[in-house]
Amino acid sequence: MGHINFERFFTTEKQREFITDFTEDAEHYESWEEIDFDSQEEIPGEQTFTIKAEDMKAYAEAVLDDNPLMNDEEFAKNSPYGELVPHPLFLVQMGFWCIGVKGGGNWIRTPGARNPGQHIELYEPFRVGETIHIKMKPYDRYIKRQKYYLKYKVDYYNQDDVKKAVWILTLILPKTKEDIRKFVQGNRALEA
Repeated sequence: MGHINFERFFTTEKQREFITDFTEDAEHYESWEEIDFDSQEEIPGEQTFTIKAEDMKAYAEAVLDDNPLMNDEEFAKNSPYGELVPHPLFLVQMGFWCIGVKGGGNWIRTPGARNPGQHIELYEPFRVGETIHIKMKPYDRYIKRQKYYLKYKVDYYNQDDVKKAVWILTLILPKTKEDIRKFVQGNRALEA
């Protein structure tokens, strides 16, 4: 199986900058057993996300949502909202961007991870022109049916430190760095 060329679908600046090959830095991702639950301090994301109209519209297009409030600036401007409205899951894209590759929380990019669910609380809409930063911390870790679950709590703030949303993400992860290495090398039948 070769590399899939996603680049032909990219239409925004951030899409072209985002590293889509999650195996590229997998050696540096935190593994399930390495996450420090002794320290419950919040840590910042690696980078910020300045929202552009193209980001909101491209996300709506990618998830096949043709609601004109999300992808037609003129329509949205004349609506009761007066501006583009982000797709409810738009914050997932911002979370991946803000968490980044090298800092804490990078386990979200782990090859072989599976998403059993997430919890999202939206406090107010994200708006074009806002610069979003995150603070995150470990939330829970457990073993269920011989699978390794990890939860993180991610708080989203704008440039004025107004809390916009909370994302509690859950992934089933390979337990160790060696398990991640095996997955990247093509061994998809990892031991639980």
